[in-house]
Amino acid sequence: MGEGNPFENATVYWLQAETYFADIRIPFNQPLLSQPLLSLDRESLLPFAEINAFAGAIDCTETWIRWNRRIDFKPSSDIDQGKVHFVGVDLIEQGESVVDGKIETYTEIWQPQPIEQGDRLVLELVRGVNLTTQVVSHPQGLWVTVGDHTIRLCDNRGYAADFVAPEPSKLSEVELKHLMQFQADYSQHKHNQDSHKSSWETMLSSDPNRMGSQLIPPTQVRDGVLVEIEEQASGETIEYHWAIREAAGNLIMPDI
Repeated sequence: MGEGNPFENATVYWLQAETYFADIRIPFNQPLLSQPLLSLDRESLLPFAEINAFAGAIDCTETWIRWNRRIDFKPSSDIDQGKVHFVGVDLIEQGESVVDGKIETYTEIWQPQPIEQGDRLVLELVRGVNLTTQVVSHPQGLWVTVGDHTIRLCDNRGYAADFVAPEPSKLSEVELKHLMQFQADYSQHKHNQDSHKSSWETMLSSDPNRMGSQLIPPTQVRDGVLVEIEEQASGETIEYHWAIREAAGNLIMPDI
């Protein structure tokens, strides 16, 4: 940042499909949990609000990218854009950000990860149906899969389109718990050569309780959308309906 020394305080993944992207940033020092995240009191919950995650679609040229955020854990009125170029295999991003009301420059170095070339699948959340109460909701969600990497974001907060998130430390306990009603998970496709079985394991999450859990991609097709079933800690069952926005390679669903 600016003239400061290089540093990184989070594990960061940026998945880029053709147009859609997803980005997740989980601090190295994220605490462990032995109880439900939203059962924590305000002071105990604050460290978990240090995550960042967002997704949307890009505009770009060979030297410039704008990340148009459709979903954002901490919505902001700032424009997210930067200049990019390659040094060897590394992508160098240079841009500006606002810190404490001041504009500061930054440089980020991105190291490409090996993927199955051309494999991508992008899903956008259409609706949620609580099968227990029959209540229909419309959370925002994007699910970006590139090769053996996937980021799933689901925003259940219902903020207005022009909402700008204040610093979490300025929020009351009720407001902070509402801010945290946002799921951000990064998972990797694991191949077991002995059993010839595969699974998606959650490696990073906004909620440490989901770390190490198995992510089950939606496979059921109904009325042109993919259906995901999620069992809540409350005992309720939620059915999420996902529409395909991009698909290529071996991740294309043959029945769509």
